[in-house]
Amino acid sequence: MYGTSEGADLASDSVSGLLASGAFYASQTFWTAAGVAVAVLMGCGAVWAALRAAHPRRRLTYSTTHAPLVHEPVGGALEIRCNGTLLADPHLVRIVLTNPGRRDIPSGAFDRGQPIRVELGVPYVELVATESEPSAAELPPVTLHGSELRIGPGLIGCGTTVTCLLLVDTPPACRYRHSLLDVKVEQISLPAASRWAAIRPAPLVRP
Repeated sequence: MYGTSEGADLASDSVSGLLASGAFYASQTFWTAAGVAVAVLMGCGAVWAALRAAHPRRRLTYSTTHAPLVHEPVGGALEIRCNGTLLADPHLVRIVLTNPGRRDIPSGAFDRGQPIRVELGVPYVELVATESEPSAAELPPVTLHGSELRIGPGLIGCGTTVTCLLLVDTPPACRYRHSLLDVKVEQISLPAASRWAAIRPAPLVRP
């Protein structure tokens, strides 16, 4: 067996041998190349972050809430009609589109000029009101085609919320379709406590 001093000498000789033989991690060329690679990666990351900050992806969220117009059963004692049409189970529906991003969604983002479509799947629909927040924001076109609500094409500015209030007969089964380009579209849900509050302020009778 080797003594302590002999073992130390052997270890020292081994290290010296590796250095002399040009081990890759002892090469100045290796460390120079590694430094260049790290610098390139950091530079690419900085460029990507700068581009993402300068050109954030467009976003659009949507939510749907609905509640019966009459909350207590009244049997045949009460009839509700709209424009002469008798409604069996009237509901108020609120559809909310929001652009929470830092970029506008322009009219050109609607591929081939196709609007956002919301199929309500009910026998009767009446568009009661539309509004935007902030109030100075221009509303995109909103129209009804049968039981389908169509929104756009039109500008939806950054930070803008578009709200549509509808009167329908029977609870709706909303189905959203869109052809927006370079826009992340996602559904959000209102907290349970705020769902009725989101509809309650709506006037039930208009002058």
